[in-house]
Order: sequence, then C-alpha cells, then structure tokens
Amino acid sequence: MQNWFIIFVYNLFTNIDNAIMIQNSLNKFSLRSKYKIYLLIFLCMLRILYIACVQSWTKVPYINIATGLIMFIFSIRMVMPKQTMRRHFSLLWIFSSVAALDLVMSIDSILLSARLSDNVAFITIGVLPALFLLFFFSSKMEEFFVKMPWIEVAIAGLLAQLAVLQIKKQPGILELLQDEWFDLMGIIAMCVICFIGWFNFWKKTS
Repeated sequence: MQNWFIIFVYNLFTNIDNAIMIQNSLNKFSLRSKYKIYLLIFLCMLRILYIACVQSWTKVPYINIATGLIMFIFSIRMVMPKQTMRRHFSLLWIFSSVAALDLVMSIDSILLSARLSDNVAFITIGVLPALFLLFFFSSKMEEFFVKMPWIEVAIAGLLAQLAVLQIKKQPGILELLQDEWFDLMGIIAMCVICFIGWFNFWKKTS
C-alpha cells in the first residue's frame, strides 16, 4: 500500500507539465468532449504499457538523444504560426501525435515508476488515479491559453531547455562536452524558442 501511495504522489507532481502540454495540443484541434475522454483513457493505458516494458526500453541505444530531439521538435511546432495548422486531422493522427508527445515528456516518470515497484498492479492503482486527476483538471486550463497565449511560448521554451537536458543524460555524452556547456545550451535553446514564439505572436497581432 505504501508503494501505491508513493507512486501516486510522484506521478501527480511530475506529470503536471504533461497535462498542460497535452491540453495545449488539443486546443489546436476541433475535438469533441467524448473523444477527449477516449484519448485520456488511451493515454492512461499506454502509460501502464510503457512502464511494463520499461526494462527493454532502457537498453535501446541513444534513447536519451532521440527523446531529446523529439522534445525539441515539439517545442518548435508549438511556436510556429497557427495558420499552418488544419482542423480536419483524422482521429488517428491526433491520438498518435498526442500519445507521442506524452511519451517523450514522461520518460523520466516512467523509468522511476517502474523502479518504485515490481508489482504491475501497484503501479496501475498508483499511476491511473494521478493521471486522471491531472488530465481532468487540465481542461480547466484552456481559458488561460486563450486569454494568455504567451503561456504557450513559455512552455515551449521550457520544453526546449528540457530537451537539451535530456540529451545530457545520455551515457558518455559528458565526455564530449562539459556539463556546464549543456546547461548553457539549454538556456540558449529556451531563449531562441521564446524569441521565435514572441516574434510570431507580435507579427500576428500587429
């Protein structure tokens, strides 16, 4: 029971950014409420599957570099002009896109949740309630993104910095570049993405 509570609390506090990012992505599409519920259930089931398979994932070479690059690509997409988006994407495209975003944003959470318990049942009853709470309340954040679009730019900048820090976790990478240089590159990436986002926002409103 103690393992369940630890897993629940950990996932509740480490997946807030996931919930915000997913809600932010869904705002770009005309998706009915019932499909959002289906997507929530789909993501929760995938999270359990990810954790169950985590041992094989950790052996994949250059996994940190790959996930870091994917996170950086998502940060760029977030600050691109929204007129390039279309609202008639298929449900399959939307579900797969959001699921990919959730995966790359939750690698650390998946790895640690798998280490906290070897019992998949304990992991399930710890992870699912936390994710349901987060995804449910994230829908309330939609008005903030509408009224304050600069929040999206700030989140994209943070995602870019996290992408660089994710690459830094790759074993042996610090032999090529010092730790301080990665930290500096993370700050530069965040500033560049924020500048692009603010420029596009200013261009749209001017």
